[in-house]
Amino acid sequence: MVRLNLLPWRERQRLAAVRRFQRGLVVSLLFALCAVMVLDHMARQRGLQQASRIAERQAGLAQLDGQLESLAQLRQARERTLAQSVALAALRVDQGVLPRLFAELERALSEGLQLTDLSLQDGQLELTGLAASSAVVAQFMRELQQSRLLEGLELKQIKAHSQGDEFLLLARLPALSK
Repeated sequence: MVRLNLLPWRERQRLAAVRRFQRGLVVSLLFALCAVMVLDHMARQRGLQQASRIAERQAGLAQLDGQLESLAQLRQARERTLAQSVALAALRVDQGVLPRLFAELERALSEGLQLTDLSLQDGQLELTGLAASSAVVAQFMRELQQSRLLEGLELKQIKAHSQGDEFLLLARLPALSK
């Protein structure tokens, strides 16, 4: 029987198998490297897309904030305008009260009575003046009480001076009370 030496053939087969394994390993490593690079590229793209979306949304939010600010300014201007129109309407309603008050005062003034100060604040009327006597002040008060314009007429003080009796009258004007 012939003896064949298969050792060199086996050695070549083993080296060929090692080379195939090494080539497969290198190809697998190259594919893995390509896959990692593709995944990295996709992740970076997704990050850039998210950053651009965030920037767009922030720009949109800034624009909405500007619109909200201008809307708030418009609301404040509207409220100021409404307050002014309410004040003007109140003035229109009350515009006839003061001329009627002066007409009533003129009607009630008699000989020997002089008004030195007249002040009106928040519907409260203060009359200061000089009268020849306290009877003239009493007559003046009766005349003013007949007026439907004044309420709560009250003599606060009366002082006798050499020029006459100085008096202070208080009354409410309901038409001007707020």
